Amino acid sequence: MSRKFFRRVILGLLIILGPLFLGTFLVYKQNQMPEISGNFQVQEFKTRENEILIGIISDTHIPSRAESLPTEIFEIFKNVNLIIHSGDIDNLETIKKLESIAPVFAIKGNMDQKEIKEKLPESILLKIYSWKIGVIHSPFSFWLGSHSNFIQEKVAQKLAKKENLDILIFGHTHQPYLKEFNFQEKRFLLINPGSATTPFFTQPSVAVLKINPQNFEAQIVYLK
Repeated sequence: MSRKFFRRVILGLLIILGPLFLGTFLVYKQNQMPEISGNFQVQEFKTRENEILIGIISDTHIPSRAESLPTEIFEIFKNVNLIIHSGDIDNLETIKKLESIAPVFAIKGNMDQKEIKEKLPESILLKIYSWKIGVIHSPFSFWLGSHSNFIQEKVAQKLAKKENLDILIFGHTHQPYLKEFNFQEKRFLLINPGSATTPFFTQPSVAVLKINPQNFEAQIVYLK
């Protein structure tokens, strides 16, 4: 194999892995890490039911990258009490279609159109029972490394501690992620539903969160 071929391989690896390594470095280099967003708009969902289901969706990008919502979503979400969309909606018609299933809490993403950015908040602090649920499009907003769930996880943990959250929901990476942590004897759940229409290196996906006054649990649901 020629030197030219190896140079191309090395250059390709640098292009692919460079942002990830640099983003990781910025996370651990505290004095260079971007500000953690804390502009949570407080909202409340009241219910008399002892347990509710929440459908979680993100990065639908309709119509810029996908034509419509997958029909499976209407089946998966048919019994949910509310839906959370964590940004990059692209078009308010998507919200209207989701509202035909259940009430929707949504935030804007970095790729959303002007009408959405003017109407929706950057982040939400949703109170259900005694639980505090934070919703943000991207905890780590600096473009280098922001599509890595590994990097997002590190910043999300800091944000959860800062805001005393029980659950933090985010999107942006187009890859599903679900992980539970414990700090200061408190349980904390981190959820990224992935993208329902344009996933990166995986299947389209959403998430379902089951919550009651005593407990909460979530699962990632992959679409066909």
